[in-house]
Amino acid sequence: MTTLLRQLKPAFCIKSMATSDNGVEITWKDGHQSFYHNLWLLDSCRCPKCFQRDTLSLNSGHDLLKIPLNPTTEKVTIDPEGNLDIVWGGQETGHHSVFDPSWLRVHCYNDPALKQKSKPQLWDASVSISYFDYHEVMNDDDVLLSYLNQLVELGVAIIENAPNDEQSFRALVERVGPLRQRYHPTNVFTMDRQNTVAQAIQHSYQLGRLRNHTDVTAFDIPTGIQYLQCTLYDNPDNDRQAYSTVVDGFKLAEVIKTENPYFFELLTTEYIPAGRRRLSVEEKLSENDFSPRKYEWEAYRRNHLINLDENGEVYQIRYNHNTRIPLEVSYDKIQDLLTAYRRFSQLLQDPDYNAEFLLTPGQVLVVDNWRVLHGRTGIWSPFLKRTLLGAYLEEETFRCRRRILLGEKTGMSNLWLMGCSDRALEILADRYV
Repeated sequence: MTTLLRQLKPAFCIKSMATSDNGVEITWKDGHQSFYHNLWLLDSCRCPKCFQRDTLSLNSGHDLLKIPLNPTTEKVTIDPEGNLDIVWGGQETGHHSVFDPSWLRVHCYNDPALKQKSKPQLWDASVSISYFDYHEVMNDDDVLLSYLNQLVELGVAIIENAPNDEQSFRALVERVGPLRQRYHPTNVFTMDRQNTVAQAIQHSYQLGRLRNHTDVTAFDIPTGIQYLQCTLYDNPDNDRQAYSTVVDGFKLAEVIKTENPYFFELLTTEYIPAGRRRLSVEEKLSENDFSPRKYEWEAYRRNHLINLDENGEVYQIRYNHNTRIPLEVSYDKIQDLLTAYRRFSQLLQDPDYNAEFLLTPGQVLVVDNWRVLHGRTGIWSPFLKRTLLGAYLEEETFRCRRRILLGEKTGMSNLWLMGCSDRALEILADRYV
């Protein structure tokens, strides 16, 4: 079960084992002690009777209605490969379970390391955004994982040296997974300043500043990762027009919580609804498409601007001033809620939190749309030319690819990787000396 070609760290090697009436206590070589209840071990059995190896799911032999609630063991040993080996007794006589020690260690729920979720690195305008080479991302899984880890840590990265064509752009996105389906005919969109039709209905194409925002706030589940590749930038004035801006929404949430806890409470508990309505808008599938396709959609969603997980940690920001619709809040809270919302908006424009840079042809800006708000400086010259390619990934798609890459670094079989938490996979990926 464990790979013997490389040496495991002491934390993943069993030093000794002792049994009790209701479980097994393991002492690891790093000194940590873990207790595993017999019922938990039996319920988690990966033998062929309990667990189907092809589908990596519970088998028909795992019958919860027949599992004894007080199972007993007949024999418990550490096998020559270092695995925990259990022969069950009582109602389960003849049932044999073997557990990988590394898998057991990351399922020890009194291990502080498992509870210490990787904290994102909060940042301000002084952030140093990491750059990754397009061809290395496309051809090296280690570089791909480093780039995905950077998105977890900072929520933003830049890919450079990308070919200036849609096929290569799509391939970069699909290196992680399938593009998110849009309500439009195409899943890769082109933002071209020369598109007068788009200028009439979309703020991103218009003159002036594009305020920092997250995308698709009116959807039930907003897009996870957004890709924007610059294919053209021609500015005759040679000034700071159409520079990209990014802001760490998690950082702003922390600032709000520190300076005014009541504002933080309002923005995490009261709803700020968003809506979009698009009817009979035409969009070409390609330059050779002489019959533009029409699309129409109507979206509405009640959101918290700052969203918290079950542990009270910020996991998602939803903010787009242009798609905000009238508030649905009791009259006695309207002033306080709008004041809190305005404070967040002020911080979004504060130079101390805005990272500003020029995205040039061949560079791809990648942002975590659940965390990082993006925009651009103003466009004043009608002669400025700027074209971007854009696409979305689901948050789940991003997480899946990263989990698969982490799993490959562990050297463990799918039998034990299936169902591990993200944190467990991060620990297992670093289990070798």
